Amino acid sequence: MIEINANLLEETVYNLCVQANTIYDMRLYNLILQKFDNAVSQDDKIKYSNILNNIKLAFETRRPLCQDTGQVIVFVRHGCECICKKPVNEIINTAVEKAYTDNYFRKSVVKNALFNRANSNTNTPAVVYTDIVPGSEITIDLMIKGAGSENCSAVKMFRPSATKEDIFQFIKNTVASAGEKSCPPVVLGIGIGGTLEYAALLSKKSFFHKQNPDENNFVTQLCTYLKNEESNILDIHLMTSSTHIACLPVAVTLNCHSTRHASAHICKNKVTYNTSLCEYKDITHENTNFKEVFSCDTDIIRSLKCGENILLTGYIYTARDAAHKKIQEHFENYGCMPFDFKDKIIFYAGPCPAAADEIIGPVGPTTSARMDDYCHLMYSNGLLASIGKGERSQQAYDVIREYNGKYFTAQGGIACLLSRCVKSNEILAFDELGTEAVRKLYVEKLPLKVII
Repeated sequence: MIEINANLLEETVYNLCVQANTIYDMRLYNLILQKFDNAVSQDDKIKYSNILNNIKLAFETRRPLCQDTGQVIVFVRHGCECICKKPVNEIINTAVEKAYTDNYFRKSVVKNALFNRANSNTNTPAVVYTDIVPGSEITIDLMIKGAGSENCSAVKMFRPSATKEDIFQFIKNTVASAGEKSCPPVVLGIGIGGTLEYAALLSKKSFFHKQNPDENNFVTQLCTYLKNEESNILDIHLMTSSTHIACLPVAVTLNCHSTRHASAHICKNKVTYNTSLCEYKDITHENTNFKEVFSCDTDIIRSLKCGENILLTGYIYTARDAAHKKIQEHFENYGCMPFDFKDKIIFYAGPCPAAADEIIGPVGPTTSARMDDYCHLMYSNGLLASIGKGERSQQAYDVIREYNGKYFTAQGGIACLLSRCVKSNEILAFDELGTEAVRKLYVEKLPLKVII
C-alpha cells in the first residue's frame, strides 16, 4: 500500500480550484476564436471579442472568468492500493474553502436547499464522487458549475423504443429553451444510460471522458441535426452506460461558454497537472454601434428602443434573489419600500469579493427570470430599469411596459471585463447577504442591450 500525503492532496485540490476558475481551455478558446473570425454581424463580433478578451484578462490577473465561481464538483478515481490517513472528502472541502477565501472567489453554496438557504460562507460542501479503481494512483477531475446554465439542464426518461431523432429533438429543445440564460455558446455534456440520477452524473463526467467510436458517431450525427443551433453550441461531449431493459434515460448538462474544469494525477506523491500552454491573443474590435447614456437622464432612457446598444454611465444598484425577497418582506410588513426606488436602475448581480487592489471583484449579470415574481412590486414603486441576462416571462414584460419601464441585458460570462466599468462600490443594505447585498455602484460606459 502507498500512503498519499494528505497535505499534498489538499494542495492539489486547492490549485485545481484556482486553475479551473482562471485559466480557460485552449481548445475551446480556439473554437471561440473561429466564431469571432467567421462572425458576420456586428453584435456577434462584439460578443466573441468580449469573451476572448475576458479570457485573456482573467488569465493575466488570476481573477475568475465569471463572477459565479459556482459549486465545486470533484470526481476522484482512487486507486485501491493507496491510502490516506484523513477522509478524502474532508481534505477536499478544506481545500475548497481555503482556495475560495484566499483568492476572493464568490461563495455561493447555501446550507440546505429547502430549509436553510443561508450562505455557508465557505463554498462547501463540494459535490464529490469517488470511484475505487485498481492501482496505487489518484486522478482528480474538478469542474466549476455555475447556476445559470445548470438551471437550464434537463433529464428525460425515454421509452426503449425511442429513436435517435427523438433524443436529438430533446437535446435541441433543451438548448433552445435555455436561450441567453445559459450564456451561449454552450458546451453540452450528454449522459445516456443507467438510471435517472446516473444519467445526470454521466452527463457531467462526459466533460472528462474520452469518447469511443460509437459515441463519436452519435455526436457527429447530433451535430448534423443541430446545424441550425450551431451558433449557440461550442462543443459536445457524450458518455454512455448500461441500463435497465425498460429504460432509456437521457440527461443534458449545459455549461456556459466559460466552461471551467481542471485535472491532476497523483502518483508516488508527485502531482502532474493536465494543463496546456495558454496563448491568448489581444482581440481588437471597435464598438461603433453603441451610444452613451447617463442613468440620471430618465427621459432619454425611457425613449430607448428595443435592440439599441448603449454604454451606461452613472449610479446603479445591485439586487438579486435574496435581496428581492427581503425587500418584499419589508413592504408586506411596513407598507413601504426599504429605500427609494423611484427612477433607479437595478443590476441583477452578485460580484466576487474585491481583492486588495480592486473596487469590486469580477461582476456580471444573473438570470433575470428569477426576479420576475418581484417585477410588479419593483416597477410599481418607481423602478426605472433593470439589468440582467436572458429572456423573461411575458407577464414580466407586460408589467415593465405597463409602468413605462425598461429592461436591459448585459453580456454574461465576461465578469473581469465588466468589473472594469465599476468606479465606486458601497453596500447600501442587507450586508448579511454577502454577495447578494444591495450595493450602490457608479459605472462608466457599462455595455448593455435594450430589450424593452
